[in-house]
Amino acid sequence: MSVINDLHQISTDNDLPFVDKVAHLLKIGVATLGLDNAIVSKVTNDNYVIMHALTPDNSIVAGTAFSLIDTYCADTINAGEIVAYANIDAYPGASHPCYDKFKLRRYIASPIYVNNKCYGTLNFSSEQASDNPFSNLDYDYVLLFADWIGNEIEKQQAFGSMSKQQEVLAEQNTLLTQITTLVGVGTWEYNVATQQLYWCDALKRMLHIHPDRDITTQEVLALIKHNETKAQYQSKFEEIIQTGEGWNYELEVLTDAGETKWLESRAQPIFENGKCTKVVGATRDISDRIYTLQTLQDKTEIAEKALAARSDFLANMSHEIRTPIHGVQGMLETLEASTLSSKQKEYVNVAMKSAEALLGIVNDVLDFSKIDSGQMTFEASPVNIEEVILHQLPMFERLANKKGLQFTADTKALSGHLFMADSLRLNQVLINLINNAIKFTLKGNVKVTTRCTKYGPDRYRIKLIVTDTGIGISEAQQAVIFTPFLQAEESTQRRFGGTGLGLAIVHKIITHYGGSIDVSSELGAGTRFIVTLTLDSADGIAPKVNQHKAQARYTAAELKNTFKNAKVLVVEDNEINQIVIKEQLKEIGLKVEVAENGEVGVAKVTHAINVKAPYTLILMDCHMPVMDGITATKHIRRLDGAGSDVPIIALTANAMPSEKDKCLHAGMNDFISKPVGISRLRDRLLYHLSPPTEMLDSTA
Repeated sequence: MSVINDLHQISTDNDLPFVDKVAHLLKIGVATLGLDNAIVSKVTNDNYVIMHALTPDNSIVAGTAFSLIDTYCADTINAGEIVAYANIDAYPGASHPCYDKFKLRRYIASPIYVNNKCYGTLNFSSEQASDNPFSNLDYDYVLLFADWIGNEIEKQQAFGSMSKQQEVLAEQNTLLTQITTLVGVGTWEYNVATQQLYWCDALKRMLHIHPDRDITTQEVLALIKHNETKAQYQSKFEEIIQTGEGWNYELEVLTDAGETKWLESRAQPIFENGKCTKVVGATRDISDRIYTLQTLQDKTEIAEKALAARSDFLANMSHEIRTPIHGVQGMLETLEASTLSSKQKEYVNVAMKSAEALLGIVNDVLDFSKIDSGQMTFEASPVNIEEVILHQLPMFERLANKKGLQFTADTKALSGHLFMADSLRLNQVLINLINNAIKFTLKGNVKVTTRCTKYGPDRYRIKLIVTDTGIGISEAQQAVIFTPFLQAEESTQRRFGGTGLGLAIVHKIITHYGGSIDVSSELGAGTRFIVTLTLDSADGIAPKVNQHKAQARYTAAELKNTFKNAKVLVVEDNEINQIVIKEQLKEIGLKVEVAENGEVGVAKVTHAINVKAPYTLILMDCHMPVMDGITATKHIRRLDGAGSDVPIIALTANAMPSEKDKCLHAGMNDFISKPVGISRLRDRLLYHLSPPTEMLDSTA
């Protein structure tokens, strides 16, 4: 939408010279398309001349000429339509005659047409290649920009011709004849003294008026579609006669044939002896341009609605998939705690791993979607990155030992330093990289090393390096490993599993911090990933307290006493999840009651308050029939006494950030996403049922 508005502002700014208008448009183009260079060229035979250029270092200047065949624009001229090379290294590749002459690796261009003839090209380019193809919206923008430039050049030619002839035409009255020869432009003249108006035949044809018919000023006003515009037009016309300033305007008209059109007209007063004697003007039909803008606006709105629909879909997908996974994991957890034979325990263990793998896939898809749509939050708090790494070591040492691998980690470079970052996101980066290294290494070792160097006042450049002796990645596939849903080789997914999203998530997290990730690898000889981050120092600021460590002070007896007299209400519509949560709470040592929807839940809470036996805590599902959890929470918070104080924890399969915000805004105290294991559930219940009662950030 802002592109359209910006383009409209440029077009209607009469004080802005043509060269500056084009410069502004090129800036809008490179910003919109995410490219570095923009060039408007004029092509005559085989000669390619740069008319306007925008580059980061201003190395290309107007007037520079090339042989057309030595430019990528030769392809565009030959095609007569948009030509786009998303990754020149991949296509058209080094065989293209321009490959070695220019460093460009990404290019999109459209021919510019002036007076229905090819004038030259508008091209945008970059030295950075990308595997992402240009979108349909990118094509629309380039077509729109090229059409705008062609129209502006055509208009400049028309008005330039008018300006050159103005002195002669003032005496000989040949201005109208000269301009009407230009395609699509109609001229007119208004005599101030006699109030007579003359329209050329081309202008009459434009508005479906018979050539023999004389036009009056009142008939002109009658053509204007909107009354408000009529008043503005009349007032402005009187103003330019007084001031002598030219006027360029756009207006919507209704022709004699009942057709709606958009016109652009330029009025220029002519003064003799200090008095305005006439006003001359040129008008052209810009309906196609306006409708193109409207179409692009409609497409933008459709795209925005599609993004909103995608978010809704992800929320629903999260809920629908996580709900049965919660049932599966919960019942397997309960089954594992029962008396089983060794074979049965083996089967349960296999089923648990499969459920965890399924949950991992769902989490990858949701995490990537959150980052891609800008919904994932990034916290900025003091983090000890050395501790973040060391905290993960026991888990990865066990994995490495199972495969007979040597696993080492050197974190001394980070020792004693705190940095402003998000420990959860750094954990995601480390877990993905180390897990991949172990997964794809069949023998040898996996090593984690760190580097830390001062990079300005209170700034550090940190490197996290993960090296393995695994299967390696081919040079061709290294270019796509950060692309979503792609793996290094087709056989990799069949052999090792996974969604192909892990490294895409890592790349997006690192990009958020303005960092970089580099890979070097050789098939059969291992792989090295180097993550580089530039972070602010947080030395001297106390790191955030880890709630799990804080809860370690409770003994088993204290835990039992905390839960002894507690009574929990579970508001959940899914029968399987009712069973799972009841079993989990019973194992923790809590008394449980169940309500099958929000309406029943509110009734139970009201009754419990009335009989002086209020619930100690409520676990509330969000998506339920009859009454959802958000509405139920608002009802409970309006109850007197215990209703406003009882801790309410959202227990939902929707893991989107917007869902958490809605829950907390409705009056809930915490948010836990399904599936949830007994350990995490116990931690959150302990926190809310034990003093102190100040709310800590949930790790859900």
